[in-house]
Amino acid sequence: MNNLFFIVNQDVGDGSAHALYCLRHCWWLARTNSHIMVHLVHSGRLSKVDPLAAAGLDPVPNLRVRALPSIRKPRGGRGVTINAVYFWSVVFFLRKQRRFGDILACASFLKLFRFLCRRHNLLPGVRTVYEVHQLAFLEYGAAARQTAEESEALACADVVVTTTSALRDQVCALHPDKPTAALGLACGFDPAAATERREASGEPFTLAYVGSLYEEQGVRWLLASWPQIVAAVDHPLKLVVMGGPASVSARLRAEFGTFAAVELHGPVPPGQLPEALRSVDALVIPALAKGRMPYVAITKAYDYLGLNRPILAADLPSIRDVLRPGQEALLFAPGDHRDLAACIQTLADDIDLASTLTSQARRRCADFSWAERAKRWWEVVRP
Repeated sequence: MNNLFFIVNQDVGDGSAHALYCLRHCWWLARTNSHIMVHLVHSGRLSKVDPLAAAGLDPVPNLRVRALPSIRKPRGGRGVTINAVYFWSVVFFLRKQRRFGDILACASFLKLFRFLCRRHNLLPGVRTVYEVHQLAFLEYGAAARQTAEESEALACADVVVTTTSALRDQVCALHPDKPTAALGLACGFDPAAATERREASGEPFTLAYVGSLYEEQGVRWLLASWPQIVAAVDHPLKLVVMGGPASVSARLRAEFGTFAAVELHGPVPPGQLPEALRSVDALVIPALAKGRMPYVAITKAYDYLGLNRPILAADLPSIRDVLRPGQEALLFAPGDHRDLAACIQTLADDIDLASTLTSQARRRCADFSWAERAKRWWEVVRP
C-alpha cells in the first residue's frame, strides 16, 4: 500500500478553520481511496485529546494522525516556535516511511514544503503536491522576499491545487506551465441533520457569526457597527458570535459586551453547533475586502450551506465562488453597515425569501460535498 503524507506545520487540534480543513480533507481522502494509507503529520503536542473525535470524525482504518516532535508556542499564547525541530523531525520520519510512488502534499506551509523539496535525496519517486490557500504575491507584492520563496515552492510542486478560481488564475499567470486545478472546499455539515429554528413569539431577529475572529474576518467591524445596524433596521435585533480562541473572544467581550443584544461565546464544537443555532434566524459572513480575503476560500461560505439558515455575506470574489447572489445568499458591500442593515431588513420582512434562500443553500451543498471534492483531488493528483 502506498502512502500520502499530508504535512502541516500546525497543531491540528487547535480549533482553527485551517486545522479543521486538514482533518476533514485527510479523513475524506482516506474514505474515498482505501488503497492509500493517509498520514496527516502535524506539529501539535501528543495529548489525550483525539483531534478526529474533537472534530466529530470517526476513525478510518487507512488514516493516521501523527504528531512529530516540535517546539512551538500554543496558538494565541506566549513562547517561541523553533521550526527546525519539526522540519527535521519530518525529514527523519519520511526517510523511514516513504517509498517509490508515494505522494507528499502540503497546504499553505511554503517554507516547510520548500525545505523538504530541497532535501534532494529525500523524495525520489515521490509525487509532490502543493495546495495554495493564499498567495504571498497578493499580500506582499512581486518584489518581496516571501514572493520569491513562494515562487520556488510552486516550482518544486508536480501539481498545484488551489481553493478558489481567483487563486488558480493568479498561479496560472505566474507559472503558466504548472498543472493547476481549483477544487474549492466543501461543506462540513449535513443539512438533514441541521435543526429548525425554534419559534418563540416576541424574540428578536437573531443574526449569528460562527468562525475565526482575526481582523479580516470582519467580526470587530460588525461589532463596532452593530449599534448603527440596530438603529437602521425596523425590527428588534440580536447578534451572536461563536468561535475563535477563548482569549480573543474574552477581549472582544470586554470591548463590546456592553452593547445591547450582543452575545459573544468561545468556540463551539461542530457536533454542538446545530443545537446552538436553534434560536438563530440568519448567518452572516462580514469578511472585509482586505489583504487575502477576496482571494482565499472562506470556510464559512461552505459550512453555512449545511446549517439550514439563510445567509448574508460580504460580496467578495472568493464568496461568489460558492454563494450566488440572490440564490444561496444576500450579498452586501464589504464594510458597509448600511448595506448589511438593508439586507437584514429585507430578510426580516420576507419569510418566503428566507425559506427560499435556505432551500437553495441545502441544494447547493450537493455541489460541495467532501466526498466529491476528495474524488476530484485524487483525479487531479494521480491522473
